[in-house]
Amino acid sequence: METFEVKIINPKATKLLKGLEELKLISIKDTKKEPASVLKKGKLKSTPQSNGIFEDTYPFKPQYLMFNGINYILRERLNATVVFEEGYYIIRNELLDITVWGATRDEAEEAFAFTFHSLYENFANENDKKLTLQARRLKQILKNLIVKEK
Repeated sequence: METFEVKIINPKATKLLKGLEELKLISIKDTKKEPASVLKKGKLKSTPQSNGIFEDTYPFKPQYLMFNGINYILRERLNATVVFEEGYYIIRNELLDITVWGATRDEAEEAFAFTFHSLYENFANENDKKLTLQARRLKQILKNLIVKEK
């Protein structure tokens, strides 16, 4: 049985590969440096650097977030990392100190939107006198980050 090592250049392409039994790939080479055109999913080998070929671990960079019918349009994209550990997708944003997880990437993204919404609801419109210094900083970040709330 031949073993193939696959390197994905566009991380979003991994989403397209999920669930496929047969993959048609153009730029895959086996250990003999011969091109391969069709691979069975069972023949693919994950590399530690890719954290598994079929995992959606490309960065989460939303320009807007929606939760409970409220749209938050952001001045700039949030930059959040996504990792897959022990069966869960974990999304982490350092700026807002948000860490969420879900059994699927979609669940983790929904959890992120809920957490963002909760932060905004609890801090953005609160009186500064009721907030700690750290909470006032978070409030300022949130207010500067959001262009429009619909």
